[in-house]
Amino acid sequence: MTKKHIGKILDFVAENHALPKVTIIEMAGYASQSTYYKHIVQDDLPFKTLYKYARAMNYRFSKEIPEFTNWLKNNNLVIADASNDKINILALERDQWKEKYYEQMKEYNELMKEHNSLIKNYNELLKKGSSV
Repeated sequence: MTKKHIGKILDFVAENHALPKVTIIEMAGYASQSTYYKHIVQDDLPFKTLYKYARAMNYRFSKEIPEFTNWLKNNNLVIADASNDKINILALERDQWKEKYYEQMKEYNELMKEHNSLIKNYNELLKKGSSV
């Protein structure tokens, strides 16, 4: 059995992924592209490093590197699947609506303060007008 070049496999998957490599690198937690290029030349890239890229790309590498699946299980690690992506999208949308709600409530409270102030001023003017 020939040994698989894990770095080349990573590069192939990243090259064909929908996300740009720069985004994948950042999502994997690496600050520079040079780190990525150092990783892809390693034929024995540690699974711990591969896991960071796998999470970023939401890719299991199960076809290319079956041993990686075993490593994930042995280390109690998971990679999100498509249903988790939907949950994340819904959670993001929920948070956006929640933020919009808070903004609207803040604006409403400011308008209510202004309204109450105007009513108070109006009532004071009425009192002054009737006492003259």
